[in-house]
Amino acid sequence: MPKIDIIDFMGEMPKVAERKLPLSAAVNAENVRLASGNLESWRGMSDVETTLRSGHVKSLFYYESSHWFNWLNNVNAIKSPIAQDSYARVYFTGEGVPKVTSNLIATGGDPKPFTAYDLGVPAPDEVITIASITPDPDPEVDLGDTSDDETRFYVMTHVTEYGEEGPPGAPSSAVELQSPKGDIVTLTLPIPAFNTQNITHKRIYRTATSGSATDYYYVGEVSVATTAFVDNVSGAGLGASLATETYEPPPSNMQGLVMGPNGIAAGFAGNEFVPSEAYLPYAYPFEYRRSVEHDIVSIAATATGFVLGTKGNPYVFTGVSPDALSEMRLDVMQACVSARSMIDMGEFALYASPDGLVAAGEGGAELITEQIISRREWAEFYPETIHAYRYEGQYFAFYGDTEDNGSGIGGFVFNPKNGSLSRLNFYATAGYSDLETDTLYLVVDDSGNKLKAWDSAESLLPYAWKSKVFRGKAVSFSCAKVYTDKSFDSEFRLWADGQLVMAVAGSRKEAFRLPSVRAEDWQVEVSGKAAVQRITLATSFSEID
Repeated sequence: MPKIDIIDFMGEMPKVAERKLPLSAAVNAENVRLASGNLESWRGMSDVETTLRSGHVKSLFYYESSHWFNWLNNVNAIKSPIAQDSYARVYFTGEGVPKVTSNLIATGGDPKPFTAYDLGVPAPDEVITIASITPDPDPEVDLGDTSDDETRFYVMTHVTEYGEEGPPGAPSSAVELQSPKGDIVTLTLPIPAFNTQNITHKRIYRTATSGSATDYYYVGEVSVATTAFVDNVSGAGLGASLATETYEPPPSNMQGLVMGPNGIAAGFAGNEFVPSEAYLPYAYPFEYRRSVEHDIVSIAATATGFVLGTKGNPYVFTGVSPDALSEMRLDVMQACVSARSMIDMGEFALYASPDGLVAAGEGGAELITEQIISRREWAEFYPETIHAYRYEGQYFAFYGDTEDNGSGIGGFVFNPKNGSLSRLNFYATAGYSDLETDTLYLVVDDSGNKLKAWDSAESLLPYAWKSKVFRGKAVSFSCAKVYTDKSFDSEFRLWADGQLVMAVAGSRKEAFRLPSVRAEDWQVEVSGKAAVQRITLATSFSEID
């Protein structure tokens, strides 16, 4: 005898006609948790005590397991890759020029971060000048023999409170010394006209020859306000050679900062990909930078490198050293339309394109939602407004804030492993996925900005799941059963030939009778909070297990 038996539950496939959907697919799946194959509800959200900025918060960062950094702009923040960083530095872009903050300044007030400095250490604008040369009072060399003379140059670098050292300024004029071991050189050091990087010290280097190579070697360090320096250091007393010649600050318009493998941070400016020196996210050498064909919209750091979403094709950069990253232009013509939509999913990144979600990584790129949603249905999610977060291997996204006023339409959850798509019936303005606690935090603007922990409350969120349309020869189903571990504390609805013929609310575990209706098209819906393993419609009670 005819029977409808739904033993597994999937999400929506809006591209497919309701009658042609797979057996377990839904025409509507809202607030449903589909990880196990059963129909389950997510837990509700619990409040998190913190102070957020006034306005529509777009970006979050959980600092030192205690403080919530939050911003009204699209901000990308990364932790310091330095081992056991005593300053607990955080680097971020999206608030004007790139910034850095630390435990010295970040948590002194609200909103947090309370204070930040401009990222990077600029080279001195002015040149060291030679104030005087004091000749050696007791020279050990023949002053008439020029073979012992030394021509020396000086350069200076800036150093921040964190010990971050920048590139040198232009060299001084030549200093001619007849008795290099005993001559004393007094230098006049410039003071930076502007100091938004918290420069606290200056280092002085001078030329010296070691073997066949001439380089700059460390002479000494003074405070940033010091204007005079006396060099009486012998050649044997010089320190290490200058190592920061290429340590340029990031571009002032750099965006999208992420931390990739091997300690390499990276951002972008226009169509230029900007990686850092390894484990030094304040230094961005010019020679590491690479330009691509189209302007970059967003970057994700994956397990093997960096994925770039652009206004054209995506790109991938991989490698273990920033000076030798391999570039690959992926052969899929899908632009990234929302910077906040790009999320690292492990081996690949997902981002919103005009046609759906694109999965891009070292292995290539594909329109991963092509089989479940068309461009027409995708447009209803306003892809240019999507912002997303990774949680339990799934892509949690929110959309619809077309006016950029914090009032969006809702959200959706996409599982890239099985292609499942379900909806969320609320909107969040921002989110943060905390790996340490495996918690997704969301900012929900229901009554002022509220930070909430997703799927953490004791209560369950009510869900709704509506099946495909089952078409066959005209039949009259007499009974149904909703298989659940507890009383069916939800609502069951039944459609026959497009007409609602039954709506039952209450608690039941046993099979129940259906109205006497004969139809070709049948469709069921369950809503509520109970976990459901199976739904069966049959023509007799004996057909139900």
